Amino acid sequence: MYCRSLLLLILSFLPWQTFASVSAITLKNGDTIHAEVITLTKDRVKFDHPSLGVLTMPRSEVSMIDPETRINREESTKPVVKRVNTDNGLFGTGLYTNWKRRMDLGLSGKAGKSSASQLNVGFTADFESERIRLSHKTAYYRAESSHELSSQSFYTALNQDWLRPESPWFQFAGGRFDYDQFKDWEYRGNINTGMGYEFANSETWFFVGRTGLGFSKTVGEEDNRFTPEGLLGVEAKWDMNQYQHIELSNTYYPSLNDARQYRNLTSFDWILDLNSFLGVSLKLGLTNEYDSTTTDEIDENDFKYTASLAWKL
Repeated sequence: MYCRSLLLLILSFLPWQTFASVSAITLKNGDTIHAEVITLTKDRVKFDHPSLGVLTMPRSEVSMIDPETRINREESTKPVVKRVNTDNGLFGTGLYTNWKRRMDLGLSGKAGKSSASQLNVGFTADFESERIRLSHKTAYYRAESSHELSSQSFYTALNQDWLRPESPWFQFAGGRFDYDQFKDWEYRGNINTGMGYEFANSETWFFVGRTGLGFSKTVGEEDNRFTPEGLLGVEAKWDMNQYQHIELSNTYYPSLNDARQYRNLTSFDWILDLNSFLGVSLKLGLTNEYDSTTTDEIDENDFKYTASLAWKL
């Protein structure tokens, strides 16, 4: 906190030697930064300071931005070199350009009379424009107990919303692929589509509901099924303050063949920003899948608890 305050103080008093138009960014602590605003979203403000370069700040720390303020600049005949900021995508590959990207990594273990280890890796990418909203999630989980594999699973999911700027209603389509070595099935894919409604979408709250239809297909030695399904789900994100964030989702998939059979996917994440400028966070997560169609040898609930470090990419 001391380092952040010191940086803001320096920003407020550094001299100007640039030809670019600037805005007055007033912070909630009363400080004012004069810089050129590059991008402005509901979560972040990215600005170009002539002495310190490009910086990104949580939107929750900003109380006002005045785009009409102009600063008297020193006359100069030297050629102007303007820094152009471009997003080259994930690790410079061009993939997921202009998406919000995050990588999670968690490790745990114990040794003694018995040994156990756990690894979880995750990748999340989100993109939103006036017309579309995209979300991609991938996760891998592996656990060993007494040097024997006790759990191993992987999934990747992609969802797209087609937004209506003047209406809270939207259409969506999505799909998910799962691999699990300890289920009745080994592989499972599902596709769904339907309508959604935005109950809230502000700087601190995001809450949507979805309803639709789809199907799932399982492949394995004991379970090979094609199941038409309904879908009823909710998704919420809450910025508790500038450092803490909550993400919650729950999706219910009733079988259209048998009303007594259904799946329910739940996920909950608490994210604590450890360093906003470096983009490092602590993430505690809980996921569970309830499947009423499992055999007697396999538990209907599949809980996973994770503790990870997260990096913005």
